[in-house]
Amino acid sequence: MVVAARTQKYRPIASFTPLPWQIAPWRCTRPVMLLTGSAGGGKSTLAANKLHGFMLKYPESQGLITRKVRVSLTNSTILYMEKMVIGEDPRVLHVPSKDRFEYSNGSILSYAGLEDAKQRDRLKSIGLKGGVDFCWMEEATEFERADFDAVQARIRGKAAPWRQTVLTTNPEGPLHWIYLDMVLGSDPDVAIFYSKALDNIHNPEDYQKTLARMQGVEGERLREGRWSQASGLVYDVWDETTNVTAAAEYQPFSGQPVIWFVDDGYSGEVEENSGQFKGNAHPRVFLFAQVRPTGQICIFDESYALHKLSDQHIKEVLSMTAFNGSVYQPPQIAAVDKSAAELKGRLQSKGIDTINGPGDVEESIKVMRNFIAPDENGVRRLLVHPRCKYLRSEMSSYRRDIVTGKPIKQFDHGPDAVRYGIHAINSGNFQMLEDDVQDALTGLLDF
Repeated sequence: MVVAARTQKYRPIASFTPLPWQIAPWRCTRPVMLLTGSAGGGKSTLAANKLHGFMLKYPESQGLITRKVRVSLTNSTILYMEKMVIGEDPRVLHVPSKDRFEYSNGSILSYAGLEDAKQRDRLKSIGLKGGVDFCWMEEATEFERADFDAVQARIRGKAAPWRQTVLTTNPEGPLHWIYLDMVLGSDPDVAIFYSKALDNIHNPEDYQKTLARMQGVEGERLREGRWSQASGLVYDVWDETTNVTAAAEYQPFSGQPVIWFVDDGYSGEVEENSGQFKGNAHPRVFLFAQVRPTGQICIFDESYALHKLSDQHIKEVLSMTAFNGSVYQPPQIAAVDKSAAELKGRLQSKGIDTINGPGDVEESIKVMRNFIAPDENGVRRLLVHPRCKYLRSEMSSYRRDIVTGKPIKQFDHGPDAVRYGIHAINSGNFQMLEDDVQDALTGLLDF
């Protein structure tokens, strides 16, 4: 007699099914992963479940959940972890007196606040074998750079073949260290994933209406996921996820000439912590650009400088090298602010022709906005390479006075240089150029 095999039924415990956008970050094993974007995208849900899954998969691993303020940590993040992620899983025991969850496979998930240097120092006592394998830093914009560095010093566990720190946050201002170091940086160890409320099918039906009612800077950050400094951005159509792309890279053998977009300056100071220029600084800016046959303007590199004579700066810019180590092709032409007579003279002495920037600021801003924003086909005509961190920061910082409505003369140096270049190209002022250069550029006029 044949006896049918008995099938054992398993009851799922707090099951997790990733949303489509969550699959790539779930699989990501880079040392640092930043989850950002608009509110309600499912960033924290992904981080919590990935951390829990890591603890279960790798025995005797050490996890860490941290938030700047301890009260916020216990009343929100840990409560969510206990009730919604771990649930009734019998393999996990919550031990509040020890600030941790204990797993039956020997894994330990600790949690801690990082409100001051004393609490940062307590991180040294976390870890069974001298280090942490996986850390989740919730509401990451609340942390200082010193907090992140203290956590990174602990990420040296050996329970798995990879280790990771996950930061989850809605955007803050464009001068925040996360934006400067991670979003604008080019560290291959950092992976960035963006999400929107529309990406999360679990949101209530009226949640989009709630976000739509948000105004000003909070709306830009929570609804649109922008790292905005304040409301009234001059170029609020700028989008880090589409205007910034490696496709803007220098093409040395394409026959596309290099053009310089230049804004003159000299004085000012740099922020000690961020390395960014202060609001009252006036750096001289050189931007390197090419125009693609598609009509798109691609800015592939930059040079900002303070307290440097124009002759020296020009010399340095002429010697800048491309990704392959070769010196960039020198330009035949530069678009420059019309009032920068001395600088234009220096450029012309080097054999570089100059074209004046526009006379009407507001009109040229409108033109530039059209190049930044998607056209009717969804194509953006201004593309910037990720290495241009100063220009990118300024594009997200340059704003208008809320009383007068006029642009504030801060963080406008790179944007102004771009404005000069777009004006020169868009107006067809290439009569002084050789025919091959003129042909490569005037295609923009019919785009």
